Amino acid sequence: MSGENRVIIVLLALLLTFIPNNHLTGEVEAQITCCDAVEGKYYLLGEGDEAGKGTLSPFSADLGTRHEVWISSSVSQLTEIARWRIPQATTGSYPSSTWSLTVNYEVENAAGVQANVSAEVKIGGKSWVGYSNTNPSYTPGEGSVDVSVDIDEQGQILSSGELIVVVLSVQNLILNSPGDEAGVRFVWGTEENPSNLQATIPLVKMDWQPALVDGRNVQIPVILRSGEGSSIWEKSVSEFKIDGVVVDSVIATVHNDGAQIYLNWMAPNSAEDGVYDVNLSLTVSDDQIQPFTGGFSYAFVFGAGSGSGHGVFPTDEPLRSGGSQLSVDIDAKVESGDRIRRATQINLEGPMATWIRWGLDNIGNDSLDSLSQWRQVQGSSSTEGTRNNDQVDPVEIQALETHLSGRASSLKKFLFDGLMLEPGRILGVEPIEAAAAPTVKINVRNDFGFSDSRITITIESLENIKIGEKSVLFDNFIRPQPSATPIWSELTLEARLSTSMMVGTAGVEGSGIDYRHNRYIVSESIHVSTTTLSGEEEMSDYSVAYVIGDITHSPLISLLESLVVVALFSLLSWRMTRNKPQTGFWLTSLLFSGVWGYSYIFALPLFIMIGALVITGIVSLSVAVVTPRISFEDSIADEAAHLSIIPFRRKHRESRMPTIECPVCSESISVQSKSRPVRIICSICDSRLKIS
Repeated sequence: MSGENRVIIVLLALLLTFIPNNHLTGEVEAQITCCDAVEGKYYLLGEGDEAGKGTLSPFSADLGTRHEVWISSSVSQLTEIARWRIPQATTGSYPSSTWSLTVNYEVENAAGVQANVSAEVKIGGKSWVGYSNTNPSYTPGEGSVDVSVDIDEQGQILSSGELIVVVLSVQNLILNSPGDEAGVRFVWGTEENPSNLQATIPLVKMDWQPALVDGRNVQIPVILRSGEGSSIWEKSVSEFKIDGVVVDSVIATVHNDGAQIYLNWMAPNSAEDGVYDVNLSLTVSDDQIQPFTGGFSYAFVFGAGSGSGHGVFPTDEPLRSGGSQLSVDIDAKVESGDRIRRATQINLEGPMATWIRWGLDNIGNDSLDSLSQWRQVQGSSSTEGTRNNDQVDPVEIQALETHLSGRASSLKKFLFDGLMLEPGRILGVEPIEAAAAPTVKINVRNDFGFSDSRITITIESLENIKIGEKSVLFDNFIRPQPSATPIWSELTLEARLSTSMMVGTAGVEGSGIDYRHNRYIVSESIHVSTTTLSGEEEMSDYSVAYVIGDITHSPLISLLESLVVVALFSLLSWRMTRNKPQTGFWLTSLLFSGVWGYSYIFALPLFIMIGALVITGIVSLSVAVVTPRISFEDSIADEAAHLSIIPFRRKHRESRMPTIECPVCSESISVQSKSRPVRIICSICDSRLKIS
């Protein structure tokens, strides 16, 4: 080996010692690249009383609940109004700077308010006080008061449990020309009243860990150390880039100091070995001017490791929050006349899918927290051998299927505590009340690695039909979730229920979603076409419920009952107009057919359908009663009108009508009436003839 080559190798070895990639260099120290104390807004939340319920949050997503303090009398001495705190601060240093407290207020039934407002800031054992630098006279209506506090010396926050407290006080508050119920109200906690403390303190540190390379799959762990805990990730908007290209495949797990993030990158075939810049930016608030940005340079040698592409499963349990996508497809059918067989397909992707894959690789892991769903799943000798092998194995999928299928109570707990879904509202009945234990099938769609791609859970169950009792096809089955850190961000629904010929519904109702309800001779169906719901309001109001009726509500019996009503009224109306013009009869018959077709096909409840037909029948009888017997000339015109409406009937009747010869002009004349005697007119010579 030449001396030049030896020098190159030594230089490369020295370079790699500074690059955090354990497939190349083994374990190396992590690198913290962000962030020093920065100025940011901390929103006032909570009740603000001395019980410590008032808090300060850097996340605008936490705004939403209004809180207030009402002062209705003059104050002559220093009086505390409210206090808020940051219970878990981020360790680090803070510089000397000026903090600003902004609080919204409302003056009611007074010409104005004069007040001296002060704020006290406490950090650990130190405190500073500031006073309002604005005119202490506040006009009626809404406004805000600003109080500046000079932090005149830098310091250290040594523990995440070290409190930061801000206290709002007033002194010498006077109401000018007060009326009835006059006073001033300090308000905070909503987007309309975003009272806040502008402070310069550390919020997050990005601790970049050694990268892991498995074939062309790269995993980069980053620990976000923050006193805000996992919220620093869940409530922030993030963006990962590798050499300037955004990468969306990111997994978050719990961590004692905040959250641990895993960037999973499948390098394209065109990517070559070399050094890549990886950057992460976090935006914690809508009005944040600059995001927190950190990054590191990694040297990747692709092809190292097994090359399975499954990635490395972290030790800590992944977070389920972060906004997963949920898709539910329900297919229910009446079976054997007394039961409903139901197949509920649950498709999920996002953080929840990652959590399930991680859990499958940790089935029966006794080292997990006692509240973990996965510790409670019974494993076997096969799952013991495959646990924590960084991939999902068929025996692990089978173990979870057996756990959920064997005991309905286990399925109920998994849906409720694991997937954050109401079992009875998504399955139509509580699993433990089902006629037979539900069976569960899980499909990871050939993705056995640590990823957030789609997983399908199919639940088949039987439920007994309860005549006259309200049942649900589905009903608001997503459990209440915090708007700032939702588990589910989007829901796509599709559902079908079909009955048999002898089983029908007595009523159907829905809320927040469109559905179709139809009745056919052999079945009745309720169908919800594919609908996507998003946002807190849409995802809190959606349901379709039904009531199975007795045999009289079945599609076949409903058909026979309605036909009897139609036939009865049609026969009576026809007999009443037998010797009268029948134009009204045929027109009401068309109306009868339309009402019957609409009410039957669109599955109106039986009593409404029969009622509509009875009303239509009464109308047809009324028309028959008021139809007069008319003169010979009008009879001829009416008959012609009738025949023009029904051409086929006209041709048929003309072929069998008797004719006579006019004695004046010898014209052949059709006798269009069976009544005798009858008078007719010759259309040629206008002669009037009487036939006895």
